[in-house]
Amino acid sequence: MIEIAAAGIVEGDPGDPDQFRVLVARRRPTAPRGGLWEFPGGKLERGESAATAAVRESREELGCEVEIIAPLPVSEDRDERA
Repeated sequence: MIEIAAAGIVEGDPGDPDQFRVLVARRRPTAPRGGLWEFPGGKLERGESAATAAVRESREELGCEVEIIAPLPVSEDRDERA
């Protein structure tokens, strides 16, 4: 099993749609599931928490610093191609 973390990055006031944004990234066309949208994230490194991985991956992939406000629920998925 591979553990991954994803960051749901939001900005603004959720009560005001004009002042609220959610950050997602589009996968490279040549990547598996190319062209689909996803939250930034990636594999956990040995001994790393999901929160730490989400912060690290956001920095590595997007060059932005994020703060964990609240963890999202855990989800499990099987990639049948593996």
